[in-house]
Amino acid sequence: MRIGLTGGIACGKSTVAQLFAKHGAKVVSTDQLAHEILESPAVAPQVRIRFGETVFHADGTVNRPALGKIVFADAGAKKWLEALLHPLVREGWTGQVNASPGALWVVEIPLLFENSLETEFNLTVCVACTQQTQLTRMVKRGLDLKQAQSRLRAQWPLEEKVRRSNCCLFNEGDLLFLERQILLLLSRFPGSVTR
Repeated sequence: MRIGLTGGIACGKSTVAQLFAKHGAKVVSTDQLAHEILESPAVAPQVRIRFGETVFHADGTVNRPALGKIVFADAGAKKWLEALLHPLVREGWTGQVNASPGALWVVEIPLLFENSLETEFNLTVCVACTQQTQLTRMVKRGLDLKQAQSRLRAQWPLEEKVRRSNCCLFNEGDLLFLERQILLLLSRFPGSVTR
């Protein structure tokens, strides 16, 4: 069973993925894979050539906030970086899933529908919350309001992701409310809940 997990920025996709893992699912975060690939010897030099030293820390690691500021403000830069990373990320998560085909897999992919990956999954799940909650969470993470609004505008409308998904989890309440929604969803697949 493959579940494709998506949602808007700051809606709580990673929290949902952790809760799925708590209840027996194998989880892959494509954001985490992208971070690892970005630091790899095959990719980091290309990023350095394209964006320069300003997107690197003194120790040679990628300064993701600095890189994020550039790519969210420049559609061409974003497209270039996605063209570099996305095929490698897809190779990473499909390799993991194919290694254990009988498991319940949850693959967290922020751009699931944007990259037409929904056909790879038995079920698509979108995590949603209000736009005000998204903005509040992004500001708490260190973005100013203008940057947060810009990042929202750079993505598909959350309503469209909800519309295209098979199921929606509403992450506006407390963690227990979110976990109950996940348990209800998992109850549709006998044997998938282990704890």
